Amino acid sequence: MERGEITWNYDEKITDNEAIFFRNLIDRETGNNDNFVNAWEILKMEVLLGDKMEKTIEEEPDVKLNSASDTVELRDVEFWISKEALGRTEKNSSITNRASVTYSFKEEAGPGTDIWLMGTPNSSVTITLPQGLDAELTEGLDNKSLEFENNRTLLRGNFGPEKNITIWLSENESLKAELLAMEMNRDKSAENKSAENKSVENESGAGVNKTLTAGEKAEVSQPSGFFKNILKKINRSLNGA
Repeated sequence: MERGEITWNYDEKITDNEAIFFRNLIDRETGNNDNFVNAWEILKMEVLLGDKMEKTIEEEPDVKLNSASDTVELRDVEFWISKEALGRTEKNSSITNRASVTYSFKEEAGPGTDIWLMGTPNSSVTITLPQGLDAELTEGLDNKSLEFENNRTLLRGNFGPEKNITIWLSENESLKAELLAMEMNRDKSAENKSAENKSVENESGAGVNKTLTAGEKAEVSQPSGFFKNILKKINRSLNGA
């Protein structure tokens, strides 16, 4: 999930009689009823199912922003059928299908925004929140666990029996503090570097290396130059210079 869009990725595994039914469906809808599923039939079925999925979502949206579906625009739908579907239609081996649905938000998600998601009861779900945002409150997410990965909050759990999850977003205060600290360190580093450059320009005499050694860390060289300058000033004051 990003502040301006969300992508749903679905995985669906079917086995036994459901797998037999699905293979026969492919053969009947996009094939020639020869009791065999080939790659070309799968490709045509992917397009057919993608179109059907798009129409279904338009009729019954599964994402809402701030309790409204008109703030969410369906942008792209893709459907992939596993090559496991290839072969005789009477096979009952498992088939894992995947789909991806991308929506655009007409207004940006941020602190105070609520996101409503509809899924299959008891199915597992992982929700990656936009960078800088946390889930202040969730409803309908069973067995919830919270993780932090790549500067993003991850919610894991299951859809409850009501098949709906609502997430109320808030600002990630810990990340905000961390970014602020990084910015302050960068500013301090820049100030130290400026002080070092001035001290190097004012230094005279042999034995002073004014060139940063290749590969040397900047934070090591800056304190060195800074303290050299301080020591020179102390030495001059003691000598009455």
